[in-house]
Amino acid sequence: MAENSLAILKRLRSEHEGLRVISAIAEGADTIFAEKAVELNIPLEIVRPFEDYGIDFTTPSAKQRYERLRSCALSETILPHTGRSDAAYLAGMYWIVDNCSLVVAVWDGSPARGSGGTGDAVERALHLKSDWIHINVANLSVTYHLK
Repeated sequence: MAENSLAILKRLRSEHEGLRVISAIAEGADTIFAEKAVELNIPLEIVRPFEDYGIDFTTPSAKQRYERLRSCALSETILPHTGRSDAAYLAGMYWIVDNCSLVVAVWDGSPARGSGGTGDAVERALHLKSDWIHINVANLSVTYHLK
């Protein structure tokens, strides 16, 4: 995943002036992708689905990575939800997809396991006819869905 992210970000940086990465920096692929963007000096913008989003990061290392990425972010948008909820996660995912010209989905192709999951993000991108890149974790392939 990390190598695919790095290669994709390098390609996109060379093809798109003013590239920026928008993420909720959730544990897993979101964090890895955001870390690779920071490593390449690509501006990072983050969204917090709810006020106390930091509670989602339960281990010391996850909390540390989250706080480090927050400190590296160019900006942070905090959505109006006060607590953890399906509505908050869905709103965060919609905010990201709605504010991106290209969505990168690290996804196994399965429906979202919870509200606002990767499957929902792909559905939203398809509905909006957004360009997207699929990093398929099931077979380790990368597919570009570009207009």
